[in-house]
Amino acid sequence: MFRSLRLQYCTNCGFGFALPELSEEKLNLFYEQRYRAKDSTFYFDSTKAPKRSYSNIRGSRHFAQLMLGRAFSEFNKGDNFLDIGSGKGGSFRVAKALFTQPSLHAIEKSEGTKEYNSKYFQAYSHDSLCDFISTGMKARMLLMSHSLEHFRLSDLADLFSEIKASLHESGVIVIEVPNVDLRLHFENRGVDTPHFLFFSKESLALIFEKYSFINI
Repeated sequence: MFRSLRLQYCTNCGFGFALPELSEEKLNLFYEQRYRAKDSTFYFDSTKAPKRSYSNIRGSRHFAQLMLGRAFSEFNKGDNFLDIGSGKGGSFRVAKALFTQPSLHAIEKSEGTKEYNSKYFQAYSHDSLCDFISTGMKARMLLMSHSLEHFRLSDLADLFSEIKASLHESGVIVIEVPNVDLRLHFENRGVDTPHFLFFSKESLALIFEKYSFINI
């Protein structure tokens, strides 16, 4: 399915994208059947309790991300923290340690992961950003840790519109993506599947500007 795709990129900023775009039906089938399969690099057993303790969170990626977000946001008791693509829930563990009684939320379609988030982190999972928006809640902090690159080029306008509707007026979004400047890395990359977007530092900043976010 992915071998038929080709990469294109901007020679000015290094932003890249895969074409032709796969249908939403094909992507959903891939994530349901292959992405978390037992022989996949991304497999984890959602029936087992997390192994990590709160004592070693300082060395985690999520600790750095949430500390950065906290520097630019006044996160108060009971404020909403939203993770788009929560995975094994590492961000929830850190949020519980850094913030005072945060209300934890995820955008997650996997039923097993939804149950995992609820059981081990008391986090509520929504099927989509639209579902979160429909609750009337606003996120004081929103995290996208290695998830933006999984979206298609045509998804971006709606995605950032929904992100803006999800954020508190003084909220922040923290995004981390692979540093893949295709002006430099077009011929020298690792396995991309299932990434569809590729960012340089410059192009990521331009994405924020395009959709009227303040880049800090």
